[in-house]
Amino acid sequence: MMRPAGGVAPSLPIRGQSMLNQTRQVLPLLCAWLATPVLADVECPSADRAGWMPESHFRQQMKNQGVQITKFRITPGNCYEIYGFDVNGEKVEIYYNPVDATPVAEVATAHVAKP
Repeated sequence: MMRPAGGVAPSLPIRGQSMLNQTRQVLPLLCAWLATPVLADVECPSADRAGWMPESHFRQQMKNQGVQITKFRITPGNCYEIYGFDVNGEKVEIYYNPVDATPVAEVATAHVAKP
């Protein structure tokens, strides 16, 4: 077998390797994959984007309420999603209706100090 330029041969399955050893190699990866939370995007009421509150107005409204946005995105379900800190310093992840900025779903809240 030819070795790559770095001199390290790729790891190949060893013939006769026991099923137990193969399971020990695959099980941690499977557990990590299964432990990953699977959250479907929240669906917001469908509305023409022309009727949405502009992002700049939404951000200003959140700022006026004491919310510090650290990440903002538009989800595939047509919601405004924010990550940040509320007025009490609690970490939040909230989905908002982009038309009127009403909360649709709150995914996570944890009390942490403001950055």
